[in-house]
Amino acid sequence: MKLAVVFDSAGTLVKVKRIVKEIKTQKFLCDRLTVDIVDEKVGRALVIIKDDPLEVIDKEDPEKLITELLKEVNWGISYCNKPIDKEGIFKDKKTKVKELQDTLNIMKRFKIQTGYGSAIIVDTLSGVIEYTITTGGCVFPEVPETIRKLKELGVKVFIASGDRKEFIKRLAELTGVDEKYIMPEAHQEQKRDLVLNLKKEGYYVIMVGDAANDVPAMLESDLSVVTLQNGTVSKKALETAKIRIYNIKEIVDICEDLIKIKKAKKNK
Repeated sequence: MKLAVVFDSAGTLVKVKRIVKEIKTQKFLCDRLTVDIVDEKVGRALVIIKDDPLEVIDKEDPEKLITELLKEVNWGISYCNKPIDKEGIFKDKKTKVKELQDTLNIMKRFKIQTGYGSAIIVDTLSGVIEYTITTGGCVFPEVPETIRKLKELGVKVFIASGDRKEFIKRLAELTGVDEKYIMPEAHQEQKRDLVLNLKKEGYYVIMVGDAANDVPAMLESDLSVVTLQNGTVSKKALETAKIRIYNIKEIVDICEDLIKIKKAKKNK
């Protein structure tokens, strides 16, 4: 049996710390998934900064407009609530780099393994930056052993995530996932297409995630799994998944059971 497991990263393999600042109220939000915030309004886009925040944000002029910063860095849309206007990403004339530095400075107080990631949520239809975000995290302690056991079973392991490339490369190093099987900066359609392509190659595909941007891939997978280990989960992912798990190591049992079932059918 050709078996493949596609993991999301944040909340699935990584215990995520996420600092979200609402620009209008100047308040920091607790326990909010950024994709859920995007889903609250049509036209919103989650825009990630692909470069290291410590290099492109930390020492930048705090009075500089974020829209001007975006013209100088690598960026991408990680998730969106269609329809959006991509030109609207550059229309904000008020929100300054200081708002990104505020969330980054809070995150720097924590000891993390993965490196930092910065992003904004933009109402592309009105051209207003509504939230700034910094993320970081630590790998769940069970993950390296889980990946090792999956490989021993002959399972091909992938990571498909909207997080920036260096973040996911570091995660692959920490967990033992082959770098050629990672897909960083992946929006929801790319995750879905990875699952579809693996199925075309003859794999039975398990998609493991916890957020709304995992749902398209979950819907196309042979088996969808939502993980509750991080403590926060998207309602969409919860409703879509066929199986719920509370610890990532449970994936090994699921794969072992599938392999046993396949062997039993073959021996009949």
